[in-house]
Amino acid sequence: MTENDIYAAPELYDLLSTGVPGDVEYFSKLAKQHKRVLELACGTGRITLPMAQAGAKVTGIELRESMLDAAARKLESETPAVQKRVDLYQGDMRSFDLGKTYPLVVIPFRAFQHLIDVKDQRACLECCRDHLTRQGRLVINLFDPNLRILAANLEVNATAVRKVGEVDVGDGERVVAYSTRTSCPEEQRFEEEWIYERFAADGRSLWRQARKFSLRWFGRYEMEHLFELCGLEVEKLEGGFKGQPYQHGGEQIWTVKKA
Repeated sequence: MTENDIYAAPELYDLLSTGVPGDVEYFSKLAKQHKRVLELACGTGRITLPMAQAGAKVTGIELRESMLDAAARKLESETPAVQKRVDLYQGDMRSFDLGKTYPLVVIPFRAFQHLIDVKDQRACLECCRDHLTRQGRLVINLFDPNLRILAANLEVNATAVRKVGEVDVGDGERVVAYSTRTSCPEEQRFEEEWIYERFAADGRSLWRQARKFSLRWFGRYEMEHLFELCGLEVEKLEGGFKGQPYQHGGEQIWTVKKA
């Protein structure tokens, strides 16, 4: 992680990284059914805390200390009952050993797509497999690569700027975010730089910060091969958080189990 990594500033990340519509409810329902959950890349607790509020015992692992600290601060505002159901650990999704197994392991909101190299992807999946109970399930959410969008961003040095969002932060002030994307189709990944700028009520710029992140995209059958290589068997692939069938350019919501 570098100083301008998007996850080094959790307060900015939380402003506009609100997940995929329906994902909180989806994972909360799963957590309620399975009672005990291991969440990888739990970030600032956007999914973690609702799963605990649903009654599950949740263990969250997060690589970045800044994000984990933000999650811990949010947890302090929860009821004592919810606080007791959450354990947060700093750790790497590619290499962890908690010495126990779980009926449910989840990797929400594209977190798996930060693993660019195949060896890292396999290491993560193998760790997940080793932490599943015999009847346990691993659920991973990815975006499905939309060929129309990718085709528009295949220039290696593309610098098109798009507005990501705008948030009112009170007293007439607002934070606006823009992004640029550089794609590398040979490696099935892109890097985005987000520019956050805060404006006063009179329109003056108060500050500006740049943050970066990279994501790898995966085709459906590529994921199936990865699961097979790592001793996992696909139970189902959904295309949305309401159980929609898989379709190109939407969501990949994988449910897999030990082979």
